[in-house]
Amino acid sequence: MLKKVGVVVNKDRDIGYTHTKIIIEALYYKGFTPIVSPEVKRHAGHYAVASSNIYKDADFIICVGGDGTFLSTARAAYEYRVPILGINRGSVGFLAEVETSDIQLAVEKMACGEITVQSRMVLDARVIREGETVFRDIAINDAVVSRVGVSRILKLKVNMDDKYVDSFPGDGIIVSTPTGSTAYSLSAGGPIVQPDMRLMITTPICPHILYSRSFITPEDRVIRITFGDDGEMQAMLTMDGQKGAELFPGDLVEVRAAAQDVLFASVNNVNFYDVLRAKIHGC
Repeated sequence: MLKKVGVVVNKDRDIGYTHTKIIIEALYYKGFTPIVSPEVKRHAGHYAVASSNIYKDADFIICVGGDGTFLSTARAAYEYRVPILGINRGSVGFLAEVETSDIQLAVEKMACGEITVQSRMVLDARVIREGETVFRDIAINDAVVSRVGVSRILKLKVNMDDKYVDSFPGDGIIVSTPTGSTAYSLSAGGPIVQPDMRLMITTPICPHILYSRSFITPEDRVIRITFGDDGEMQAMLTMDGQKGAELFPGDLVEVRAAAQDVLFASVNNVNFYDVLRAKIHGC
């Protein structure tokens, strides 16, 4: 049974903590213990308890912001296996499912136990340089190898496990989870995939070959990406567009399914295709 609910907010998306205050008060009067950061406590936390590590102290997280806020919250909650529910204050809201007009209803459903928690696949990516791992992180949407600035076209070689797939001259490669199929991968021409599936999508970015398409990989494979030893090439590995590492010629990028999933909570029993029509048509 849920008792301690962490509230994470992007203050730039909730000016004056207007909606955060509503959430905290609604949680308090439904018998939950709202947990917030010391900063939120100072501005909006009359009914809340301050914590320096919300993800450790809470058994459920509500985040207020857009999909970027949801992703950063989910990344932080990942190691603690805490479910996340998003209140949408962004422009799209694929991940943050609850609109601000439905906050009271969402808390009511939480109090009645009308919550579903879905496991979503996560990527584990690492950079290997001269046999040593120099960078490692997770991605909930995607891991992207891309060129930097005005550097020349990247000539990326992709292997699946130890089997050669193809070489892709262009701007880069996206390796996406099903959750991330409606993000950068979709913009680059990748397929839309139901988010509860178990697979990886590899999509070239602006490939300089006419026949290049995305390909689908089972979750138990390892995608290996390398690029040439041309010293003028500049590239970067970016995780969910939020964290990254500079790549050098000769580096190896390995992307695989992570050992555990991230937990997404829902109170609306949403139909993914309803969300897809509403959000894509509305963009």
